Amino acid sequence: MLQKKWHESPAMDPDEVKRLCREWEMHPRVAEILLRRGLKTNSEIKSFLQPSLNNLRDPYELRMMQEAVDLLQEAIVKNWRIVILGDYDVDGITATALMLEFLQKCGCLNLDFFIPNRIKHGYGLTEASTDILLEMNPDLVITVDNGITAANEVQRLNDEGIKTIVTDHHLADPNLLPAGIVVNPNHPECPYPFKKISGCGVALKLIMALRKTFRESGRWTTERPEPNLRDSLDLAALGTVADVVPLWDENRILTYHGLLVMNEKPRLAIQVLQRLKKVKTITSRTLGFQFAPLLNAAGRLVDADMAVHFLLSDDLQEAESMAQKLDATNLERRKKEGEMLETALNLAEKQKSDPALILVSPEFHEGINGIVATRLVERFYKPVIIFSERDASDSAEKKLKGSGRSIPELHLKDALSACSDLLLRFGGHAAAAGCSLLPEKLTEFRKRFFAFCHENLPEMLEPNLQLDGILDFPDLTNTFVEQLDRLQPFGEGNQEPLFSVNAPKTPFMSLKEVHVKWQLNGNVEIIGWNRADTFTEKPPSQLAVNLGFNEFRGRRKIQLNIQDSRIWNQPK
Repeated sequence: MLQKKWHESPAMDPDEVKRLCREWEMHPRVAEILLRRGLKTNSEIKSFLQPSLNNLRDPYELRMMQEAVDLLQEAIVKNWRIVILGDYDVDGITATALMLEFLQKCGCLNLDFFIPNRIKHGYGLTEASTDILLEMNPDLVITVDNGITAANEVQRLNDEGIKTIVTDHHLADPNLLPAGIVVNPNHPECPYPFKKISGCGVALKLIMALRKTFRESGRWTTERPEPNLRDSLDLAALGTVADVVPLWDENRILTYHGLLVMNEKPRLAIQVLQRLKKVKTITSRTLGFQFAPLLNAAGRLVDADMAVHFLLSDDLQEAESMAQKLDATNLERRKKEGEMLETALNLAEKQKSDPALILVSPEFHEGINGIVATRLVERFYKPVIIFSERDASDSAEKKLKGSGRSIPELHLKDALSACSDLLLRFGGHAAAAGCSLLPEKLTEFRKRFFAFCHENLPEMLEPNLQLDGILDFPDLTNTFVEQLDRLQPFGEGNQEPLFSVNAPKTPFMSLKEVHVKWQLNGNVEIIGWNRADTFTEKPPSQLAVNLGFNEFRGRRKIQLNIQDSRIWNQPK
């Protein structure tokens, strides 16, 4: 693994720091973090520390939202058969559950959903998934978290007399835009100012607009009360965190309030997950590292349908049974991931001189390709695409299905766009994208992709680690850690504060021969996950750590979680 270069954050204006400390009763180090993140005015800081639902934008600012609401209102009033087409990741799963739950509250009686199988049907609205939709005989299809590149498939549905509403957030290809009603902040003609909202967030915007229209039309009655959208915020938060979109602007608002809902009035599925994972307080880290992988596992190895049913379940025994199945599936996923990673590392060693890693093996499982690609990016700090081989849905030919992950220096979807004539399908974001191609196109694709990397990547690539400050152990007080917690939820775009501390000179304890732990005193401990082998061979001199609390059996300790380390002779 490449050694990261540590960067100390610049000092902030001491007068500004004092002002924030005085006006917000804030710890100086917390004030410095806010200033470094560009938050200076009282209104900016208030919006960050106290996100308000009132600051969510009008959903009608989204292109074609009015048309989408009009069509959906007609479908509900006339009792059309409505089918929700979701994606098999957590963003798509939560968006599907959110839409189903709300439409049921609207009085929809003829409602169903379909989430394509990753292996059998591929992502989103494909030819294979369209075949299934036609068998379901809908009057209206609503896509969530997919559809922006499904021009041919949408046209096919329309030709069959089926209305469509595409809701998505992925980057659009001008050559593949579907006709008709498309609600997507990243549509080339959409003026919506916040482009980073999740697929689940876009679905939430649609039901916000629909609820308002129904209020104005008098549909809400004593027998059919107006739904409280606060009840949907838990799903929106889960989808937003899981999709690793930036946790600022509307994403921060939704996540902040969604977490409040989960901790104050959790739905049955969330209660079951809390007990299963022994979680007391749910944070964004809980969602990203405990709940999301379990839900994702269904779509990676089997079918995502169960995850949707689980989120909407109101039967305790049923929910517990499904949670156990999801957990077992996730354990299987982790086992396969380990096996795949070993194979991928062996292949990667032979390509270390290339500007990117493009790996192909019959042992790769396409449901796990993305996770392994992430692990390789962390290790080699270069773009990675991992291809698995499977039967094409419409012929006896084989095709390669790939998942890619990238580094900040290279926009992955742009790189795939430069090779689009070689690809059967592609789509995604700057940091993560997917594609498929025929095996005979692989050599040319590799050549073209590498050429794009050579043109767009700097000669010297070096992973960086930005520190928020240097701490001494006397600085580690409950008050300081509580103040840092005010900056939650943490995630993409609002990274958890990272500090440098000197490693203790006392020997560490080994946990299960894999992890390491220092107990500094009764109140402070340092944990290093999966670092026993490294630290035994080369004890660290400095540690880069996140700070938080570990609550166990009613006792609370300050816990420093190691994110990186170095020895004294390593360059800063």
